[in-house]
Amino acid sequence: MSNRPPDSQDRARFSQQLDSAFEDASRLAGSSLAPAEFYEKLLTRALGAINAPAGAVWLRTPQGFLQVAAQQNLEKVGLDDKRGGRQCHNEVLRQVFQAAPPRPVMVEPQGRLGNGPVEPGGVPAANLTDYYALFAPIVGPEKQSLGLLEVFQESSHDPRMYQTFLQYTLQMAGYASQYHSFTGNRQNAGTEKAFTQVEAFARLIHTTLNPTECAYHIANEGRKLIEADRVCVGVRHGAKTTVEAVSGADVVEKASTHVRRLRALFDAVLKFNDKLVFQGTRDEALPPNVLSALDAYLAESQPKLLVVSPIRDEREKDSEKPARSALLVEVFNPPDQADALLQRVDVVGKHAASALYNAAELKRIPFKPLWWPVVKLQDGLGGKTKLYTLLGVLAALALIALMVFWPAPLKMDAKGQFMPEHVVQVYSPAARGTVEEVMVTPGQLRIKPGDAVVKLFDKGLAEQLGRLDGEIDAAQKEKTLLTARLQEVPKDSTVAADFSTRLAQADARENQAKKQKDDLVRRNKLIANESGYFLAVAPDFPPSAGGLREWANISGGDVREKLRSEVNGAQPLVRLGALDGPWRGDTKIPQRGIGHVNRAFATEGDHFMGVDPKGSGKPTKYLRVTVLFAGFETESFEGKLFENEVNIEAVPNKDDHNETEPVIQAFVRVDIPADRLEHFKKAGAEMRVKIHCGDRPLGYSLFHGVWEWFYEKVIFYF
Repeated sequence: MSNRPPDSQDRARFSQQLDSAFEDASRLAGSSLAPAEFYEKLLTRALGAINAPAGAVWLRTPQGFLQVAAQQNLEKVGLDDKRGGRQCHNEVLRQVFQAAPPRPVMVEPQGRLGNGPVEPGGVPAANLTDYYALFAPIVGPEKQSLGLLEVFQESSHDPRMYQTFLQYTLQMAGYASQYHSFTGNRQNAGTEKAFTQVEAFARLIHTTLNPTECAYHIANEGRKLIEADRVCVGVRHGAKTTVEAVSGADVVEKASTHVRRLRALFDAVLKFNDKLVFQGTRDEALPPNVLSALDAYLAESQPKLLVVSPIRDEREKDSEKPARSALLVEVFNPPDQADALLQRVDVVGKHAASALYNAAELKRIPFKPLWWPVVKLQDGLGGKTKLYTLLGVLAALALIALMVFWPAPLKMDAKGQFMPEHVVQVYSPAARGTVEEVMVTPGQLRIKPGDAVVKLFDKGLAEQLGRLDGEIDAAQKEKTLLTARLQEVPKDSTVAADFSTRLAQADARENQAKKQKDDLVRRNKLIANESGYFLAVAPDFPPSAGGLREWANISGGDVREKLRSEVNGAQPLVRLGALDGPWRGDTKIPQRGIGHVNRAFATEGDHFMGVDPKGSGKPTKYLRVTVLFAGFETESFEGKLFENEVNIEAVPNKDDHNETEPVIQAFVRVDIPADRLEHFKKAGAEMRVKIHCGDRPLGYSLFHGVWEWFYEKVIFYF
């Protein structure tokens, strides 16, 4: 082109050239050419349509720098003719590339990019050539700068044409942007397809826990993913490896030479614990056993690429032990660059590791045939959710049936104390008194009849004793005086008769006072020589007691708390029980459980018959009980609760301040061996009692309290 204005024919021809260039660039943008080939063809077409002498395509590297992707005649435009020309050109590239937003730029010959100041020591952004420099950005889908299309144009054209050239350059750069977008989409589609294939492969190999089935899935489907000719799978069960699958083979002939050598190669590589890659030449650095197994296998099969990769699941914590599984991949016509294939082997191995590990672990489970019906049932139902739902329903039905139809003993809880059967209360022998000393300790055994139990003091008794002692002393003094006077007078005189009468009266008063004192001492158990002090003693056993000899202190609390307190003759001081007589459990049954006890006495089969313990000799109903003593929680004893030893009336539970429910008092006969009985003869030994009230449905035996509450609060309410 020249400086003369183009005529209409030239403009039409020029327009056709541009349209043809745009069509060619559009086809190139939609092609699957490699980037280098695409940019070479695009640049050639872009320069040829406008007869531009030179140009280049600059692309950003991963490090962020601009690098030439394609160029034509760049060395002929004179970038190096002037000092600093190349540096100034590079600065123009940098600023245009970093401009935001990206826009086309034209720099005139010997011109500068913009008129801004230049930093000291910096390089100006200038075009020191004799050509117009046209720059158009190549952008990505997100409008980010990917590179630049640079075109150098002669300066001899009509000045009005350069804006057309700039717009043309921008349009051609747009086709380069389209190429990047199409290429990215194709790559994403290929990646998505690969992900879909890998996902389908992973789902397939995890659908079974049979090692052989899982291995065949891995071998056949993995061969397609890897794009190999043959894939073999080996699984280590114990010390030796089993060849579970060979792609393309329906059955693995374990006795064949090929399979035996394949198994030996698997064993050697797993022991080596590293990947083996054979690409036509032997690696002499490999261990001798690996080389030997490799040579033996290569004598049977001659692949040009052989990979044996141990695959280890993340649950295999011991890295010193051989991996559980291994893959063998054979390719007879491998590509020149096998890196992508090796990467696919790693991907397949990573997904296969967990599936093979699960299958191998299942094979190790003992009694596996018992589990296979469950697996088949799960498959027949259509998955774990339905299986678990069915099992849950069956378990609930079984539990309900168990609760309704399975008989279980109904036991009522009660508490009690192990007490002697023959019990007495010790009272104050006087009408009143103050407790001065308790002479027995809590739980004391072997108290003889007549032994002092409590020492008391009564001021009134002390005053009575003092008065009687005064009367005795006055009578004695009067007797002494009258006796002396009587000796001084004649015996037959009237005075002597009077003295004798008075002496007899004084003697009568003395005897009367002594008799009253003796009676007072005897009646109130007064202590001699201790005025006002008297004793409460252990009583004698009645003749009907059958030779009992000793008492035990079974007072509920420490009677020493009564010290210095005043008591009357109706207040018990100490409770004593016959130590060497029969003992029984003084039990308190909660009122809410007495109905079950009475029902058991009234129901045939729930109670037993025994001899009346009260000595009547008549057959009497009784229930079995189990007794646990405090301090002996590891040993239980059997006992009997007789019907005639259960009180009818409920009384408040005075001994347990935390229990407000009334209780029914009953007596339990405990069967304790004679040689062990002495260990439990502790007054007031605590007992926990379970009363066996017959068999009831298991659910009622466990939750009868809940049912009774529901009946009382809900059903009875309506």
